Amino acid sequence: MTESKHSSVLSNNVAVDFEEQLLKYQKRIANILESFTDAFFEVDEKWIVTYWNKEAERLLLMPRAEIIGKNLWEVYQDAIPLKFYQEYHRAVEQNVSVRFQEYFAPRQLWLEVAAFPSGNGLSVYFKDITASKEATALLVGERRKYSDLFNLSPVPQWVYDLDTLSFLDVNQAAIAHYGYSRHEFLAMTIKDIRPEDDIHLLEEALCTEVLPGFFSKSTVRHTKKNGEIIFVCVEGNTVFFEGKNARLVMVVDRSAEVAAQVALEESVKRYNIVSKATSDAIWDLNILTGEITWNRGIKGIFGHDESSYSFKWWQKHIHPEDLDLILQKINSFFEIRESKLEMEYRFLCADGSYRSVLDRAFIVFDEAGNPVRIIGSMQDISERVRALRAIEAQNAQLREISWIQSHKVRSPLARILGLVSLIDHSKNDLMTVAEVVPLLKSSAEQLDQILKEILEKARA
Repeated sequence: MTESKHSSVLSNNVAVDFEEQLLKYQKRIANILESFTDAFFEVDEKWIVTYWNKEAERLLLMPRAEIIGKNLWEVYQDAIPLKFYQEYHRAVEQNVSVRFQEYFAPRQLWLEVAAFPSGNGLSVYFKDITASKEATALLVGERRKYSDLFNLSPVPQWVYDLDTLSFLDVNQAAIAHYGYSRHEFLAMTIKDIRPEDDIHLLEEALCTEVLPGFFSKSTVRHTKKNGEIIFVCVEGNTVFFEGKNARLVMVVDRSAEVAAQVALEESVKRYNIVSKATSDAIWDLNILTGEITWNRGIKGIFGHDESSYSFKWWQKHIHPEDLDLILQKINSFFEIRESKLEMEYRFLCADGSYRSVLDRAFIVFDEAGNPVRIIGSMQDISERVRALRAIEAQNAQLREISWIQSHKVRSPLARILGLVSLIDHSKNDLMTVAEVVPLLKSSAEQLDQILKEILEKARA
């Protein structure tokens, strides 16, 4: 009986120790689960919630007292159409772990979930990845925006590998402009679009100008698929593209401008040839841009070094006393759409002196009747103007001499003639003759002085 009693006490002690250890173990497990930064809950085989940690309370705003012991799907009916329901059941039915992401609209949260079977139920970990999702979406949006900027740009652009020089990407504008398909471009290097004679220039530029981290800009020649050679302005900068050090390039076709410049240079050469025969300064004014192109006459005649100046420069070199009249004349010809223009004015030379010029010009109008261009020939007429002025001065002197002869000479001469006539009538009257002689002498001296004045003006 004593042994039976002792055995009963021992059994009770063992049971107490086991319960205490179980409680300690459960508490330790609970502490571990509560220390998780992830939300965590457990359900049994009937989807009854058996555990719900603090992070689950915070994320889903559901106190554990209101969820534990209840069916998960009765509480969260909104989750049944979503992956939560499908994936949790798949984990249980197939006895596999599942991991997925899903948007939970009631809390406006993106959740990343990991679930795995445990005992007769399911253990679920989940965390809020909303910020990460939004950042990713923003990044995707930015990539799409820049991708659209690249692909939809009307300017040809491409990306090439700095190491191999292979094309990594090209936009539609480049494909349309150069004539190569995307597949053809991506099988080529940037050397393949350069004329053979320019390859050494490309290699030099790659060594000296195309430096990682630096922007570069240059004008080069490219070859289209059809063999046409074009002049382009190439602007490039370093980028990191698909894990490679690369260069993003934007290309602007300047062929038309180069052709226009060549034509302009040829035109200037023709002007220079003409100037040798005419000794005129020939000029071409683009009214739309305000730029005037001159032939060599602008230097040979007037001493100015450049071959291109602005319309304002031309105005500043017209004598201030002539400028308003010249501008009024030009504007009046614009208004009446008169093509042929002739002007005389004084033009400032490089040494500060003025030369008189005769400027004959032809005005070009567009279809709407607006002036777009004036082509003129400026001739130095300084010598002619000086000769005309000399003649005018001489004529003025002759007119003055004529006036002296007709006015000043006649007065003393008339007096002399009158006194002589008086002497003739009074030759026996010595007293009258004595009075007349001094007057006669005075008039003769006056006449002599006038004749000397006439001789001096004639000499001049």
